[in-house]
This record gives sequence, structure tokens and C-alpha cells, in this order.
Amino acid sequence: MSGGIGTAVHVPSFAARDGRRAVETRYVDGLPQIVAWDLTTGQRRQATTAPLGVETAAIEPDGHGLWWFDAAPGGQGRWLRGPFEGGHPRPALDGVPAGRMHGLAFDPRSGLAAVGVGVADRSRYYLGRPGERARLVAEEPGYAAVVGLAPGGRLLATAGCPAGPAAVRLWSPASGALVDAIPGAAGDAIPGVSGDGDGGAVWALGFRPDLTTARPELLLVLERAGRYTLAFWRQGEGVRTHGPGSALDFDTEITACWYGPGRTALVQQDRAGRSRLLRADLDRGTTTVLPTPEGTIIDFSCAPDRTVHCLWSRDGEPPRPLICHPETPETPESAEHPEPPQCPDRSDRSGRSTTASRGPAPGATTGSRRRELWTRRPYGQIHSFVATPPGPRAGHRPWPTVFLVHGGPHTHDRDAYDARTEALVRAGFAVVRTNYRGSTGYGPRWRDDFGHRVGLAQLEDLAAVRGHLIDAGVSEPGRTGLCGYSWGGYLTLLAMGVQPRLWDVGLAVAPVADYTAAYRATTPALREVDDRLFGGTPEQVPHRYRAACPMTYVGRVRGPLFLAASADDEKCPPEQIERYLAALRRRDVPHRVRWLGGGHDVGRDPAGHAAAWAAMVRYADDTLRASPRTADRRNRGRTGSHHPVHHTEERSTP
Repeated sequence: MSGGIGTAVHVPSFAARDGRRAVETRYVDGLPQIVAWDLTTGQRRQATTAPLGVETAAIEPDGHGLWWFDAAPGGQGRWLRGPFEGGHPRPALDGVPAGRMHGLAFDPRSGLAAVGVGVADRSRYYLGRPGERARLVAEEPGYAAVVGLAPGGRLLATAGCPAGPAAVRLWSPASGALVDAIPGAAGDAIPGVSGDGDGGAVWALGFRPDLTTARPELLLVLERAGRYTLAFWRQGEGVRTHGPGSALDFDTEITACWYGPGRTALVQQDRAGRSRLLRADLDRGTTTVLPTPEGTIIDFSCAPDRTVHCLWSRDGEPPRPLICHPETPETPESAEHPEPPQCPDRSDRSGRSTTASRGPAPGATTGSRRRELWTRRPYGQIHSFVATPPGPRAGHRPWPTVFLVHGGPHTHDRDAYDARTEALVRAGFAVVRTNYRGSTGYGPRWRDDFGHRVGLAQLEDLAAVRGHLIDAGVSEPGRTGLCGYSWGGYLTLLAMGVQPRLWDVGLAVAPVADYTAAYRATTPALREVDDRLFGGTPEQVPHRYRAACPMTYVGRVRGPLFLAASADDEKCPPEQIERYLAALRRRDVPHRVRWLGGGHDVGRDPAGHAAAWAAMVRYADDTLRASPRTADRRNRGRTGSHHPVHHTEERSTP
């Protein structure tokens, strides 16, 4: 590939009315940028040179314009639009204020576009034609995002908290009136849907694009009675579903999109760290599995010619594009030669996650051993992916061990390439990725049923896996550490205080360090996530927030700790991290601090994060190798003390 354009961040998005044009997000000189792809000539053109990178892009239905969200480090920004052939970008819609990105939708028939913008603590929805002045259609308090615009621009769909009393709202753009609302909370029944009153959630996935009748149809996923069901809403008739027991009823999380004409959809199901694709017929209630390799479908999209473009990976193999043909049973074809990813795994506190990553590993590690571990507990089995060192280090067990703790919490580690894992196993560490309670891919009970014991339940799972690995001779007391980003960084700090005798080093990037302070300063979307996790606000359930807060246990932290954070992080604000650091200094806890640029997003300061990651690996190596333990492996406690680590503070500028 010429012009310095590198690997894909996401699958391409195609112009709905011109399948010869698409937009991609690809790495260019280490940063994600927007790329215009002309399928007729096969040429790709870099469309942006944003100094902090761009990760969210779209293409107009007629293929004339590219859209991208131009965000500052703190997350505030606006949509820009540039011609497909190239040219100076301008505001995509005039009259729309800067704010947080709350979704985008196009209507291929009318040419209208709808955007959601978060301003202060409100969500505003604007409608207009590309490049022209938009009008405010509706607004509401809290967080909700645009998820669809019905054919002809007749209805606008927005989605808030999936378990809230109005998980999905349908608005009339003409009048600004609320037409309908689909509830997701317990006790709010959806007519015709069994299992209501037993918890649940609703996700909206977009309007059926080919429908020409007066009754728009919106694709949905319902969670009811511990299952996930593919359904659709039709104006004037409500939610339609085949109900429990059909092939459209799944035991683990799914997402979907409309596929071709009629009520047909493509479904991705995640289960136990792997995923599969299916074609679903919503009229017949049947599904057909697409023949994709075992591993993880990181992302997928449908082209107008009904081919399906996937970004696929499995453990030890960097992500690569595949093209599937659902109409025929043939094996998927590779879209291009695989290339190593370029950035570390990241997931934010709202649960969004990406697996393709920029990081220190230039490619897959050969010779390392990959295994899965199931740790039995009274409430279920904890699933982990374990990688151990290759080459001469392969026989040197037990190994110093690092738990890479995923964020979210409602996401999961998967059978997919992880650049951090590759770097650590090459450095001689065993690496453990555990899908603790709260993780997706194991059904609603595993995700939600831990009694609002936020953080504490997850630490119990991590401790149980640590004990299992010590019994198996993989790890040993005195040489196990934790490393996490965002909510994973939060669990790392919490563990260093709640379980100080178990963990010998903590590496935390962009963490929650003071939960109550973070709640008050973070985004409305994340406050809603926390409301559901804790069952209320800090004012309503203060005891739960205290029990889950790293600051509560800072007096028990023995260190050493490495913290990396951004001074302009809107999701995990720096002030609450500074309070935690001040407490560490007062208690003379060994630690190191590195301040980064770019806000919460790893990709906005790639050099700073790469340097921080390299420093963390050295820090873990110095700590875990310098303090070997000779205690009985069955002893879960910690003996002796670490060599002193100086308190240092460094700053990085993107």
C-alpha cells in the first residue's frame, strides 16, 4: 500500500447508493486518519491530517462527501465534511454547536443527515442537508445518541441507557414531538414480549433502509429473562419478535445490522472470548452461520453488493480484513495481506473496546504457549486466556506474571491479537487476561449478577485465578502484578489497596482513583453507566461508592505503583488522580507518575503512550525480577519487601 497508508482501524463504510465509494479509518504515520477508497480504481487517498488522529468517519449515501468528528483531547468537537475527491473541509452542518459526539445517521432517500451533540448535561439532535444549515429537532437531559433516521426522514431514533425506562425514543423531525418510547427497565412491559418484569435492556440498531411503506421498521436487540433476542419495532404496531426458543434467541451478547432487502439481518454473537457471524431471517425466525475462521470478528460492515467486510483476528495473529459472501457457502477471502497492528488495546469506561492496537510489538510472537484457563467458583467458572514466554524462557516456570485487566467493565478479553501480550511474553512474563464478572460474552447473569459489589467482586475473580495459576506452577507468590487501562486501571488501584498481600506491582493508565470525585466530573454517559453499576448515585448509595473506591484503601497500599494519566482526560479526570497521588506521597508509597497528552484516547498521543508502556514494562521487570520469593507456592501471602522505588513524575507532550 502506497502513500504511507497502513493497517485498518475499522472495516470500510460504503456509500449506500454508490457501492464504488467507501471510507475507512487507517493508521497513517502512527495515527488513525480518514481514507477515501475508490473501489473502481482500487486507489486510497488520505483525507485527513489531524494532529491527534481521527477515529470516527462516515460517507454520504451518494458518496459525494466524507464526514469525520474532529475532537479536541478532552472529547469536545464537531463534525467536518470534505469532498470524496479531495478539498478543503468545512462544517458538515452549519448551526450545530461544538460538543461531545452523540451519533450520526443518514437517510439515503431524502439526503438528510441527523447528528447528536452533547452540550453540558443535555443531548441535542439536529437535522439538515450536508453542508447546509441544520435545525434543532429535539433535546433532552442526560446522555442519548442518534442511532437511525427513517427513510424519508420521517422518524429519528435515539438511544439512552439500554436498561432505562426509555432506552429507545422515536421522534418526529417535523414537529419535534416524541412519537414512541421503548422501555428497557424492569417492570416496564413491552407489549407482546414475554419475560418482561425480569430485568432487561433494549438496544436500537438502525432503521430498515429499503422500506418504502409508511411504517418504518427499527432493528432491535432485547434482553429478557437472561437471553438476547433479535427483534424489530414497526410504527403503529410496536415490537415484533418470535419470542423465546426461536433461532433469533441467543444466550450471549449479540449485535446486528440490516442485510439486503426484506427483514434479513447479519448478527455477530460473542461467546467466551470468540465470535461468529450469522444471517438471520426475521420473518421465518431462522439463522444461517457464515463460515468464518475461529477467533474474533472485531468489526464488520455490509457493502451494497451484499458482500460482508470483516476485521478478524485470533490470539497471536494480527488483525486482517476478510470478505465474506453470505449468499454462497464459500470460505471468506482475505482482503489484503495481514500487517501488524500499531496501537495498544483500549476500552473506555462505557464499555466500547477495540482490539487492533498500536504498541511496542511489531508482530506476533512465535513459540509462545497459549492456553485457556477455567477457574471454578460457586457462582460459575472464570475464563482466562494465558500466554507464557517462548524460546529459552519457555522452561523457566514459574514465571513473573502480569494480569492485563480489561476495562469497561462491560466488554471482554478475547481470542485476538494483543500487542501488549506479545511484548510482555517476549520480555519473559506470563500474561493473563481474565474475563471477570461484569464481562460480556458469558450472558446477562455473569455480566450483571454481583450485587452492586462494584470492583470487589472483580477482585475476588482475579485473586481466584491468581491462586489457580500458583497451584498449577505457572506463577508464584511475590512475582504477580496487575496492569490496566481506564476501568482496568481502576481495578489495579483498588486491588493494590484491598489485596495488598497478593499483588507485587500495579500499572494503571487513565484510572478511576477516587470514584465519587470521578463521578461528579466525568461525562453524562459514564454517570449513567455508574448509576446502573452501583444502583444509584453517590448521594443515593454512598456506602457502595465508598466500598468500591481506591481512595478508601489508599492507607493499605504498599506499592510499587506506576500511574500514567492525561491532564485533559474528560472520562477519568486528572483531579481525582492527583488526590490519590498526594495520598501516596504522604504515606511514602513507592510510585512513579507519567503525565500524557491526548485525553482519554490512547491513539491521540501515540508517542507518549508508547514511551509510557515501555517504561511500565521496565518497571514491572525491575520489580518482579528483583524480588523473587522462595515461599511455598500454595501460600497466597506476600513476604519480604520490595526494593525501594523512587517517587518520580514525568510529562509527555503529543
